[in-house]
Amino acid sequence: MKRERSFLETPEQRGECKSLVKSALAKMDGNPLSKILAKDTFTQLQNRYSHQVPVFESGFIANSAFIIDKLHTPKGWFHYLLNLKNALHKIAISVVAQDGSGVLSQDSVLHGPITKLSGNENYMHVSQVYRNSRVVWIKTASGKVFHLNPQPNFLRRGGTQDAEKYKSFSCEQHPGYTVIKARRRGLDSSLRIFVPYELPGEIWTVSVKNVSKKTASFSLYPEINFGLDSHPSHYFVGMAVSEAEYAKAHNAIIAKNLDIKNSFPRWGAFISSEQPAAFDSNADKYYGFGASIVYPAGIFRERLSNTEAAQPLKGMMGAFQYDITLEPGESKQINLAVASIDPNLDITAQLDEWQAALKPQAVKKELAKVTAHWQAIFSSCLIKTPSPAIDETFNVWGKYQGIVCSRFNSPYDIGTRDVFQYLLVNTFCEPDFVRTMIPFLLNYQYADGRIPRQICKFSKLHDLRNFMDCQLWAPNLVAQYVRETGDFAMLDKKVGFLADDNATLLAKNKVSVYEHLIRAVKSAYENNIGAHGLCKLGYGGWNDALDGLRGDKSESVWLSQLLVFAAQEVRCLAQWKKDTATETYMHNLIENMSRAVNETGWDEKGYYIFGYDNAGNPVGSSKNDEGQKHLNENSWALLCGITPQGRIDSVIHAMDELRTPFGMRLLIPYSKKSAPEVGRIADQAKGHFENGSVYQHGALFWAAALLKNGRADEAYAHFELLTNENRLPDITTNPPIYHSNYTAVCENTDYGKEPYYPFTGSHAWRMQFITELMGLKMELDGLRIDPKIPTVWRESVENGQVICKMRKKSFRKELPGIAFLMEIYRDDAVKAQNTMKVRVNDTAVRQSKGRYFISLEHPVFSGTAKEIAITVCL
Repeated sequence: MKRERSFLETPEQRGECKSLVKSALAKMDGNPLSKILAKDTFTQLQNRYSHQVPVFESGFIANSAFIIDKLHTPKGWFHYLLNLKNALHKIAISVVAQDGSGVLSQDSVLHGPITKLSGNENYMHVSQVYRNSRVVWIKTASGKVFHLNPQPNFLRRGGTQDAEKYKSFSCEQHPGYTVIKARRRGLDSSLRIFVPYELPGEIWTVSVKNVSKKTASFSLYPEINFGLDSHPSHYFVGMAVSEAEYAKAHNAIIAKNLDIKNSFPRWGAFISSEQPAAFDSNADKYYGFGASIVYPAGIFRERLSNTEAAQPLKGMMGAFQYDITLEPGESKQINLAVASIDPNLDITAQLDEWQAALKPQAVKKELAKVTAHWQAIFSSCLIKTPSPAIDETFNVWGKYQGIVCSRFNSPYDIGTRDVFQYLLVNTFCEPDFVRTMIPFLLNYQYADGRIPRQICKFSKLHDLRNFMDCQLWAPNLVAQYVRETGDFAMLDKKVGFLADDNATLLAKNKVSVYEHLIRAVKSAYENNIGAHGLCKLGYGGWNDALDGLRGDKSESVWLSQLLVFAAQEVRCLAQWKKDTATETYMHNLIENMSRAVNETGWDEKGYYIFGYDNAGNPVGSSKNDEGQKHLNENSWALLCGITPQGRIDSVIHAMDELRTPFGMRLLIPYSKKSAPEVGRIADQAKGHFENGSVYQHGALFWAAALLKNGRADEAYAHFELLTNENRLPDITTNPPIYHSNYTAVCENTDYGKEPYYPFTGSHAWRMQFITELMGLKMELDGLRIDPKIPTVWRESVENGQVICKMRKKSFRKELPGIAFLMEIYRDDAVKAQNTMKVRVNDTAVRQSKGRYFISLEHPVFSGTAKEIAITVCL
């Protein structure tokens, strides 16, 4: 009889789940799956592969461990680890799936790999293939070889799973580290991986315990493959510049790329905390000849070859051999590092530092430092609502994803429009990093106010496509940062420009950050208005895939709306600085662009169009054969407040056609016949990516727009479709702790799938939506209290009970060390009066100019109290 393995499913279990998922998809009606399915069914499917273990702090979820219980998940469930240091360079970024697969890179996933990168690097970053895995092999005294932890779909003769030989498996993904555990042949093993706070690399701890009743003798072989490709790619043979050296005094294999044309010079090192019995660095020797290698030939020999690789055909790798004997109950622990080494600095000093970091107490101390930093980030702002799924996202994994995005340069290097949005999360939980990034980003702005689409930190090969929206995201970030911190000195900080040669960062003629923002707005306005009074599109706006519209005469409604949004932020800062000239300029711009959008951007069917092509023909209009409605232009008309009151209902009604059970789709899709007019978007499958999927950015813009216009119930209903209340891993294929950039919808077989991983500027809008719901936000001159609680939350409690609460740390320089604790109560008597009552430290706050607001000069801030209590009744 086959032994049961809880981490492996039987065919019957798989069949049952497949039937339940099929039924769930068929039942979707626009309500969250959690409300459509029976509670037990929804929980069963949501927890099919994993579960979460929350950690509470004063009643709030303040941390969480994500435990993967099943070896086979819909795809590799990668975890993301990184240096948390406040720095611009030498940031290690590590990707680890539940089987150990993934890569280590520095500064850029695609152009800074330290270990071997394979797969769709542009968005997926890694795929689960053999040569980008971290592997630890065990060879018993009798010569049997197996992995330390089971591998998905690693098949034995006859097609049986090798994983059936293991008694247990689990993978714990914690903030900042991951632990893979397994048991086989009487050996309990674990592989823990984390990235230190500062050192660029990852630290492994391999632990093995003999839980049998017999002496266990075996050899242990940790293995990696180096990937040190040159940047930029050029015509040469990489093998010819590849050499590895074994530094015996440091137990380190050093892999070198000696290409003098490499603009991103870096070496890699595999370092052991103790002297191994043998090593290998030559893939030709270790793997042997052949394309289909399952077991490396080297580990079947008595000893690894101790070869220092020199121009190896199969590349440089690293493997150590440890010969171990454990008595019953005895255990062995080895620390290792996979490190990025700077060849321009003292190599010995770098190895010394890593060796010191691998001492047992040092490893323990460093991991504690990393986890403590994450905890400080999480505890900076916590909520407790009727939705634990939203709490866990906002309090823990949402901040984690946001900070990973802000440092993790995903496809190429730093996308300016992307990072300006990523950093919105950091403003309220890690503002020091924003303080570093704002001048860095603005230094790449041209003197005319534009900024490249992407900037490269380690070469001068910037992405120079003229996307006119990139610079317009800067004012929102800077304004948010100043509101949260009170760091008004940032506005006066002097920053230079990128020269017209597209390479030189100018040290002279610096201007203030505030002036940079003014120029950003002017660059999209002055000499950039088309025949219809709208902003010219340039290379493109938010929807990159509409690249057939780029040109000198095409115009964009959305870009015009974003310009208004940016000008509103600059006007706010100008008012604070008493800069009346700029305030007037921005006011006039807002009036002019709002008028143009409403006059020439309005469709006769009652909604806003995309804009006009180079021939002056409308796009995203009822006059078009395809793509007649686009969501963003209508979201942003509401979001930046330029829609006349009489048109709001019309816009909302018109967008109903874009509803799906997974949220609002981006547009009515195009077919290939439209490709000559609109570009590559028409080559994409309908319902995928920008061609009419539920693009998280677009769906969250819509929810934010409804919320801003006082429609909290509608906004929350749309938002809830984007949360874990409406996500099942068998449908999305993604782990619940991360949110993707889009969901495929009904025209294709990928219905409900989230093909990509969590690098998306939309996540900042998810976090901001939750913040706006709770309504406790810093303004330039005080604290705004403006909760927008949906009815479904209110009705989840009885009259007089707490609906939700929020604890927020102040980062304001004027309010150091203060925390705000806001509790929102259901009060039917107050509700009947269509009003709200607010008390701060038991003192009533009166509504003024339509809002509840506490000035920084309020007496409540003058005492020594470290916590300020805010009570809201509604």
